[in-house]
Amino acid sequence: MAVEFAQIISTLDQRPDTTDPVSVFMDQNDAISGIEHSIDHPADIRITESGTYVVIAAPQIGRKSGNGPSSIDFWLRRNNTDIPNSNVRAVIGTDESKDVIVNQTMMRFIAGDILNVMMAIEKTGEGLGIEAIKTPGRPLIPSIIFSMHKIKDQVDGHWVSTQKGTKKIWVEGS
Repeated sequence: MAVEFAQIISTLDQRPDTTDPVSVFMDQNDAISGIEHSIDHPADIRITESGTYVVIAAPQIGRKSGNGPSSIDFWLRRNNTDIPNSNVRAVIGTDESKDVIVNQTMMRFIAGDILNVMMAIEKTGEGLGIEAIKTPGRPLIPSIIFSMHKIKDQVDGHWVSTQKGTKKIWVEGS
């Protein structure tokens, strides 16, 4: 069985100038096999093999100015549709504050699916976003580290929890 995995990063700051959702782009493939990502479409991760994948996005967040709390959200989008229940939020209090938040999911993808990490800020003008931090004598802190790996090949159905997760039923197809 081929192993499908990716670790993709961004070496650049990304500070939206809008409160509308924006795609996070990544400019460096640290390790990739069986998943497609290119600088031609730096926000798109293309699934080449159907199956169940674990996805982890870990953005390094901060802001340049402003005081008082300001929020930033990150979620996953598949084929231009937001993935339900995938949003995470962080609140940055000052321009000195930095944090890494983790967004993760485990779900089935179909060959050809396009996956994006999305970002939205509460207010503009403060330089809120993700930032790459360069410290002399230490490795780069990427503005985002995105990892995914396939844990199961495609099957013709899957288990679904019902009644608040207390029972499971088998669902045929995707």
